[in-house]
Amino acid sequence: MSALLFGQCSSVAEQPLTDTAPITIRTGTSFGMCVGNSCRKDYVFNGTSVTLTQGGTRTQTQTPDKTCERTISAADWTTLRAAAADLDAFRKQPNVIGCPDCADGGAEYIELEQNDSRHRVTFPFGKTIPGFEPLVNALRQQREAFSDCP
Repeated sequence: MSALLFGQCSSVAEQPLTDTAPITIRTGTSFGMCVGNSCRKDYVFNGTSVTLTQGGTRTQTQTPDKTCERTISAADWTTLRAAAADLDAFRKQPNVIGCPDCADGGAEYIELEQNDSRHRVTFPFGKTIPGFEPLVNALRQQREAFSDCP
C-alpha cells in the first residue's frame, strides 16, 4: 500500500509540461535606483486576461502599488502561448543571466508556470534569453502596449 501511495506522489510531482495544459506567464521589469511608482512593473498573463501591478522599489514604502487589468486578443495570447511552448527547454535556463540591474541598467524577468511547476529567469533589461527571443520580444510588445495603470 505504501509503495502505491509513494508511486502516486512521485507521478504527480513529475507531471510533464504539455502544450494543452493551462499556462500562466509572468513578466516584468525593475530599476533599483528609480524613484516613483513605475520602478517595478509585474505582469501576469492568464489567457486573454492581463494584470499589471506597478510600484516603487522595496525601499520605497511611501509609494503604494497600483494594480489594473485589461484583456488581450485571443490571437495575441496564441502568439505568447506558442512562444512559450518549449517549457522543458525554458526550465533548463539559469535563474539569472548576466548581471541584472547592475549599474542601474534595470532587470527583466520571465516566469512560466504550468502544472504546479514554475521557473523564472531574470536578465539585464534590454537583453534576451538565448533561444527564447520570440517570447522575450512578444512580451515586450505586450508590456509596451499596457505600460501604466491609470
